[in-house]
Amino acid sequence: MKKAGAPTLAAVFLLVLFGWMAASVSREHSTTADEIFYITSGYSYWKQGDFRLSPDAGNLPQRWAALPLLARDVKFPTLEQPAWLNADVGALGHQFFYESGNNPARMLQDARIMIALLGVACGALVFAWSRSLFGLKGALVSTVLFAFCPNLLAHAGLATSDMAVTLGFLAAVLAGWRLLHRVTPGRIAAAGATAALLGLSKFSAPLLVPMLGLMALARVIRGATLPVRLGGFYQRVRGWRAGLVLVGAFSAAAILGGILIWGAYGFRYAGVHGAGSYNQPWDEVLLTTTNPDPTAATLLHPGPVQAVVRPLRAWHALPEPWLYGLTFVDRFSRFRVAFFDGQIASTGWVGFFPTVFLLKTPLPALALFALAGGLLATRLRPNSRRTGRLFYRLTPLAALGLVYAGFALTSHINIGLRHLLPLYPVLYIGAGAVALGFHRRWLAIATAALLLWQAGVSLAIRPNYLAYFNPLLGGPRHAYQRFVDSSLDWGQDLPGLKRWLDTHARGEAVFLSYFGSGSPKAEGITATRLADGNFDRNLRPVGPSMTGGVYCISATMFQQIYTLVRHGWTPEHERRYVALNAWGDAWKAGYDNTPRDTALQFLVELEHLRFGRLCAGLQVRAPDDEVGYSILIFRLTDAEVRGYLEGPPPFDR
Repeated sequence: MKKAGAPTLAAVFLLVLFGWMAASVSREHSTTADEIFYITSGYSYWKQGDFRLSPDAGNLPQRWAALPLLARDVKFPTLEQPAWLNADVGALGHQFFYESGNNPARMLQDARIMIALLGVACGALVFAWSRSLFGLKGALVSTVLFAFCPNLLAHAGLATSDMAVTLGFLAAVLAGWRLLHRVTPGRIAAAGATAALLGLSKFSAPLLVPMLGLMALARVIRGATLPVRLGGFYQRVRGWRAGLVLVGAFSAAAILGGILIWGAYGFRYAGVHGAGSYNQPWDEVLLTTTNPDPTAATLLHPGPVQAVVRPLRAWHALPEPWLYGLTFVDRFSRFRVAFFDGQIASTGWVGFFPTVFLLKTPLPALALFALAGGLLATRLRPNSRRTGRLFYRLTPLAALGLVYAGFALTSHINIGLRHLLPLYPVLYIGAGAVALGFHRRWLAIATAALLLWQAGVSLAIRPNYLAYFNPLLGGPRHAYQRFVDSSLDWGQDLPGLKRWLDTHARGEAVFLSYFGSGSPKAEGITATRLADGNFDRNLRPVGPSMTGGVYCISATMFQQIYTLVRHGWTPEHERRYVALNAWGDAWKAGYDNTPRDTALQFLVELEHLRFGRLCAGLQVRAPDDEVGYSILIFRLTDAEVRGYLEGPPPFDR
């Protein structure tokens, strides 16, 4: 048996190191916003055989993340409650993690390790693909970039679907490309299985179709014969015969993929088993209801997804929860509130993804992309058979990158770099092209230096991979001024906040506005919560008094995305604030007879307005400290709080 060479052993070491680096920071981070939902849903799929929870998030990553819990003695919340019947995964997840006597830290770490394994598999595919194009030296370049990528490390260490879909796109495109060039039972099976992997990971999977179309077009233009080996039959075909064979092969792969998708749902059409329903009715996701808002009605009209899903639903062609999830994602991707560079919008910005990619990709990686691109450009020689073959073999990477990037640019969901994650393996494979120029000593030395720089960047930001930003606009410390949500602050830093408070704020009043699904109470944090009721499952006082103390504000909450105060402090906000303050004083003194339910709504609104006025005033002040770059710390005196709440309106942010 041939022994593995030193480059291959180095790649194995790098991938094992990647998996360890991704998973080992789990104890440093609380649950990010989506993780509780994914793990709870996945566990319910295994135990209940019911798919009402989070059908839009991908069956496979949720099941995969929850798999270790089957060997643990964990307790699931009772099904005899509204949260289960109405598919309220947020309420059920909170109960599952924090109210059922389970160990949330162990559950979270087990699930994260499973996703880290998917990251290792993706890295192995990057190494193998790059080696086939650029040799072992190029493969090592690609693998080092992959292993020390802060963005991949961040999401390979979280129990979400982003790493699964990254692996899925890479594997499905490669399997499709291989099937286009040789038809065998193994390649048909690989194409079907990887398509199912992708389709069960995320509902951006239909993008595989145009990717395959571009690859098929390149294959037709090349016009080489097609080897076909089926059992004992072997023949080379070309022209229309090759086309018919490929149609048959991809049809067989699609049938296999469909069977695997059915299998993931227990070969049962209905997603809900027993009493209850999905979180939203079918009419809502199919967009058959009339929306009175003219602006919303313009965007919320049935489109291609609804047109395709309706007959598939009628024919029971695919499992109901898969069809529902696809339609749900299409419906709720039309609007998604987001923050970018001081602006808040619901339909995104064309410049969001190019900017966040530029600022969150390490500078040495960007430099290697440029070097590889320049080297490939110099090899574009007409009538060069060898050069033409290399560029032809780059076709699947180009198809994946172009289609996915084009889709991202038009997306209305601008909440995080994670939606670009499938592009990184493509670029890292392509960066292996620098090895083609290693006969130039300076290029080999420069590449080695850049790879060392990449490793240093990754180690320097550890364990705060999610918050990584390169130095182009000041690094992560000032990133909250331009980006929040899953680009920076996904609710991950409660353990760090607990340590900070224990060290720096003993005996002081603590105020907290937290974005995420973690539990400050479970982390041992005692604080007055402000304007974050959407993320707090515990009973809490409404409209609490605000005094001097330590204000701990998640970057996402600081930018007012998920509060009633958006787009800065306006004269309309000020007028409402003054009116509600006057009403609140009268109501508390007993001079106002507003019914209690209405009064509670007013008090919540007043709490949001107070918090919004405070944050608008703090925009011109640098935080006194921060935790993990995602939680801003302000020490305020009584007089400073009164100034922010009662002083001149902060109309200019």
